[in-house]
Amino acid sequence: MKIFLFFTVMILASCSDKKINNISKVNSDEKQQIQSKSKKNNTKENKIGFLVLKNTYNQKNLLTIYNSDKSKWKSFKFNDIFEDKDIAPEAVKPENTLLVFKCLGKKNGFYKIVVNEEKNIVKYVDELDINFKYQSLEQHILSIFSVDFNESDNSLKLQPQEKAKQILKNKDSFYYPIKIDKNWLMVEDDNKNRFWIRWCDKNGNLILELYYDA
Repeated sequence: MKIFLFFTVMILASCSDKKINNISKVNSDEKQQIQSKSKKNNTKENKIGFLVLKNTYNQKNLLTIYNSDKSKWKSFKFNDIFEDKDIAPEAVKPENTLLVFKCLGKKNGFYKIVVNEEKNIVKYVDELDINFKYQSLEQHILSIFSVDFNESDNSLKLQPQEKAKQILKNKDSFYYPIKIDKNWLMVEDDNKNRFWIRWCDKNGNLILELYYDA
């Protein structure tokens, strides 16, 4: 009888251990899925775009930039004599109505922008501000004047493929953005010849220099 009870207890203990191990495995798998989803969401949220002043902007209008608590940080008119040491954006040229901020995403109805690239100062612009428009990285590349690239690791190609024939870069020519196909950008030179270069690396980071005028 004692032997029977001993084996019964051992079997129950074994089943209990197996159940605990299975639960631990499920919890571990579930935790891993949550982490993966979180990383994926972070990547999407942190995808960089641009907030661009519209070329229809009226220089009489005040532009307002806010702090994270929605209090006013600075208001100004962007005219030909504009100068502000606090503002060092991605691109600025008042006489051409050019004002471009790197955009890090949206938060509570506001665009999160880098107002000073040198000091990495982050501020906010109201999403409803009619003076600005948001552009994704791809949209912005196609809206600018020309691009430049490092030929040693990003050579011109006849097709958007790594193994495609390489073409020597004409250092006296501009290269104008035409269209994007995944990680590749079609460019056109001054002689109307068209080629392909990569506009981003495998992580989606920009690998081109952007030029807004000649």
